[in-house]
Amino acid sequence: MNRRPDDNQQTYLELLQKRMDVQAVLILPDSDMLVPFREGTFYIVVVNHSHVDTTIRRMRINKQVILEQQIGSWQLEKGAVNGLDERLAVMLGKAEILWDKDGYMKQMKQRISRLPEFLQKKYICKEYSRLLRFVHETKERLQQGMALDAYHSSIQSLDSWARLIVYEAGEHPQAGLWSQVKQLDYSVYKLYEELSFNAEALEKRIELLLLAMEFWITSRMKSSVRFLIEVMEKKNGPWSLQELMNHPLVQDAEIDIPLIIDKMVQRSLVQEVDCSDRQNEVEEICFILLG
Repeated sequence: MNRRPDDNQQTYLELLQKRMDVQAVLILPDSDMLVPFREGTFYIVVVNHSHVDTTIRRMRINKQVILEQQIGSWQLEKGAVNGLDERLAVMLGKAEILWDKDGYMKQMKQRISRLPEFLQKKYICKEYSRLLRFVHETKERLQQGMALDAYHSSIQSLDSWARLIVYEAGEHPQAGLWSQVKQLDYSVYKLYEELSFNAEALEKRIELLLLAMEFWITSRMKSSVRFLIEVMEKKNGPWSLQELMNHPLVQDAEIDIPLIIDKMVQRSLVQEVDCSDRQNEVEEICFILLG
């Protein structure tokens, strides 16, 4: 059912509609978990500015609390191509349009609801690298007899795994992540459930989870690092780690490049080669993509 503001909130909406810089006004459900305050109605105001203060404003109109967060149309356009902040993407997906000049926001909501293939590959690779790191931490802490620390790392592993599955489905992770994963891959949801509620000893539960994770990591490596493979395909010849980490497509992707490259070497997806100057006694190890 469509929500509409009451008389007092209508006053606020009319004030926004008179502003030349306001492109659209959206409203969030009162019960939404992303809303930082319990009291008040939360509005998202889209404005035609390149630099916008996104701080949440808390106001009062005729004794009723109004919460407002502004976002620039330029930020939305950039986010539709390069990826929006995850929380903001979820908020915009849930928000209802109250007023939309020229139908701009209706089209934008459709654009940001679809995860572009480039972003999908990048996010999958990012979560895969996080999964590798947390699985490694889990194994180390378990071997050191630090069961609770291993449990913490295994929960982080599951979180990355869950997010990766959501990205594979072309969706954005929601606030209720595990409810989302339950619909997409029940087997992974079941592993999370078993780790949390199974009556077996904690160490045993973690060991069983690690077996499942390591099998999945091995079987899905090539598809999960597709983003990095396509970056490496842009150059004929070897890559140094520094060169790869500084590539414009990789630089801000939050991918653990050394860890992923090491795993790719083990799986014969890339090969180590010497790319040092012959006059230099120190040999730098570089990496070249295999078939």
